Amino acid sequence: MYTRLTTCGECADIQSLIDDIDCKLAKMAGNMYNNITLMLSQPVNAEAIIYLMNYRRILQRKYSNPVYLSNYTLNSIAARVKLLIFKQ
Repeated sequence: MYTRLTTCGECADIQSLIDDIDCKLAKMAGNMYNNITLMLSQPVNAEAIIYLMNYRRILQRKYSNPVYLSNYTLNSIAARVKLLIFKQ
C-alpha cells in the first residue's frame, strides 16, 4: 500500500513496530466496543490511543522516507512505542 522510495536497513523494524501498534489499537478498540455493548467498565486510555496513532503516522512516513524526522532515531521512537504498548 505504501511505496518505499529508498532502501533502508531499518525498514523491517519499522514494519514490525507498525504491526505491534495495529495489534494494540485493535485490542483497545475491542475493549471500547465491549464497554459500550456489554456495559463493562474496563479502563481504556484514550491518551495512549492518540499517542499510538501519532507514532504510527510518524513510522509510516519514516518508512517511505528515512530522512523524515532525522533528529529522532528509530531506537528512540521504538522505545516510546514499546513503553506505550506494554504499559497497559
